[in-house]
Amino acid sequence: MSQATYIQEGREVDYTPVGDVDTGEVVIQDGQAGIAKTAIASGVLGALSIGGMFDVQQKAEIIPAGASVYWDENGSSVSGVALAGAATATATGNIYMGKAIAVTAATDDNVRLVLASAEVAAASVATATSITGTASTLPIAGLSAAQGGTVSTTGGTSSTAGNAGGAASVAGGVPGVTGAGGAASVTGGIGGSTSGTGGAASVAGGAGTAGDADGGAVSILGGNAEGSGTDGVLNLGTSNTSAITIGAASIATAIPGPVTKAAGASTAAAGTATGDAGALPSGTAGVYPTTAADDTKGVILSASDKITGRMVLIGNGVSNKILKVYPVTGGTINGAAANAAFSSVSGKGVIVVCLSSGDNTWLAW
Repeated sequence: MSQATYIQEGREVDYTPVGDVDTGEVVIQDGQAGIAKTAIASGVLGALSIGGMFDVQQKAEIIPAGASVYWDENGSSVSGVALAGAATATATGNIYMGKAIAVTAATDDNVRLVLASAEVAAASVATATSITGTASTLPIAGLSAAQGGTVSTTGGTSSTAGNAGGAASVAGGVPGVTGAGGAASVTGGIGGSTSGTGGAASVAGGAGTAGDADGGAVSILGGNAEGSGTDGVLNLGTSNTSAITIGAASIATAIPGPVTKAAGASTAAAGTATGDAGALPSGTAGVYPTTAADDTKGVILSASDKITGRMVLIGNGVSNKILKVYPVTGGTINGAAANAAFSSVSGKGVIVVCLSSGDNTWLAW
């Protein structure tokens, strides 16, 4: 049974103007640019081309081949947005026309372009139920311009009072039967080629806006295991990271599960004063084992651990001897004299916290 009837090739659409339309005039109809190949009298049904190759008046700018071209919102000329950001115009407020097929100079009168429907224009506003790639990648990129264009993904707005807004998610692709799932990443933009800070990446719950409403929660989880497999690991700051901040002084921070602290290299206690004590490693771990304590020998804290709030756990590897711990040179522990050692209980380790890096003051237990 026939379910469709062929009408035409689809390179023209009907148009009845209010006012005469000249040959070659660009007409915007329903947010789409069309060109009259022949004159159309006012009130008379005619046709606008929405496909094909045309030379169209352009602004005084360079438009590279392959650049997206827009009809300026003031209706005066064509404006090109270059792939490499050379052109000055933007897509904001303008109507997508198609792609330039040859480079133009700023002194050229016209740009040669292929008209394209707004529905297939990546830079125009379009409505769709889904977007599916037809190649190995489906890039979505912001506008190349003096200030790079923003790309945002936002869940839909609820049209009724009691319903939730639409969710927005980023998920890796489904693999083959034995393959790994596709990765999903959020990465800030790289810095400039000669200078410039890399872009930040933020994940934040939604704000409560009225009626004492709570803010939205943020969950970052590893993937669920199947069967006897292991749940995915959550890694924070395992590379390219100078510091990790979790919470703030006024924010309660709960860690319900066990906390694992990596042990650093072992240090042999030595000497009887700051100058000849065994030097602990340079801020490489949270736990430092020691050997050779004999009631007089000791270890000295590394200057790299002189950071306000830094906690260092120092283990005593001799079960019946006192271990002496010295502050960073010139510092004090528990208000004692400068460079005075803190003595552990026989056979016990020491917990040390930097009270103030500026004052080189420490607390010990």
